[in-house]
This record gives sequence, structure tokens and C-alpha cells, in this order.
Amino acid sequence: MQMRPAIDKTLLTLALTLPLAAPVSAAGLLDAQLSYSATRTVNVDGKPYSGPIYHEPGRERHQQQLMGMDAYFILDDQANQALLVLPGIKTYVVSPFPPLLSTILEGDLTKTPVGDDTVDHIPVTKYRVDKTASDGTHGEGFAWISKRGVLMKLLGTITAPGGHKNKIDMQLSNVKEGPQKPELFAVPPGMSQLPVEAVAPLLGGILR
Repeated sequence: MQMRPAIDKTLLTLALTLPLAAPVSAAGLLDAQLSYSATRTVNVDGKPYSGPIYHEPGRERHQQQLMGMDAYFILDDQANQALLVLPGIKTYVVSPFPPLLSTILEGDLTKTPVGDDTVDHIPVTKYRVDKTASDGTHGEGFAWISKRGVLMKLLGTITAPGGHKNKIDMQLSNVKEGPQKPELFAVPPGMSQLPVEAVAPLLGGILR
């Protein structure tokens, strides 16, 4: 029996990597000049994913489970790559950013202010967002961005080139500003790097 992939490419692009710091005036979404940790809850078509998120300018770490295994993603804007670390099997893979994420990180994202709001007791501005990536993936919806430049909430739809749609609902809570440990953004010692193809049966090809 074929194993069902834990997450598809669209979910990886948005649910795992779009909830980044997003200052209104920044060139890209990893440019918020503050460090913080928070709890991030993402609902994809009604299915919840939750875990901690750690941010420092230019880098971010998202933790969650994939098919019952602990996993975390490290996003590095300067290196233009994402690392998926699977500590349970002492393995990690490296992948370039998907087209939609690369487009957004470059800051080429249309944001239209809608009004002021509050998310988890933090003042935010609500924006209408709309973007189509080079591969035809289209994302649209609303983003709630704090005055300090943190994307506190996201509600939208991602449409793949073939027409498949995913509804995304993301929100941060318990945001705590402060320095983050450097080791959070590095591969731990003793890990073996594998090509993406080696873990494709587990991940359903999401990093290709």
C-alpha cells in the first residue's frame, strides 16, 4: 500500500514557510530586525498543525511532526535554501526555496492595507495580499502584520498550477521577543545529509 504523503508541496510552501516575519517596509519576509519565539498553529483545509517557531533576522525555524516523527525546517534567506531535519533518523536534506516562497522573500508582494486590528493582544495592520509565482502557483488572502513586523495571522487560499486549492489559516500566539540560540538554526552534530530523492517516499516529493 502506498504511504500517504504527510504534506504536499503547496502546504510546504505556505503552511510551513509563509508564516515569517514580514515588516511592511522590508525588502523581504525574513528581514524583520528582531528576534522572537512563538507558538504557531496552522490549519490546512481544516487539519491543524502546531508547534514552536523561532526567528532571527534572515533565518527562521519551524517545528512540527511529519507522519508521527519530530521534524523541523530551517529557512535561511542568505543561503536561499530550506533544510528539513529529521532528528529521529539523524538525517537532513537541503532544498532551494520553492518559487512562491522565493518570490515573496524578494519582497515582490502586493499588500493593500485594510485596517487596524489586534491579534493575541498585539496591535496589527490587516493587509490584502495577492501574488502569482513564476511556476503559476497563486496565493491570495489576508495578512495581519504587527507594528514590529511580525506576521501574526494569515488567512488565504493557495492555488496550484493544475487548479488544486488549499485553504490556509495561520496564527501566532505567545510571542516573546529576545535573542535566540544560534544552534536552533544549525544542523546538529552527527546528522547525515541525504539527497531529496532518498526521503521522497516519506515526504511525497514536497521538497522537489
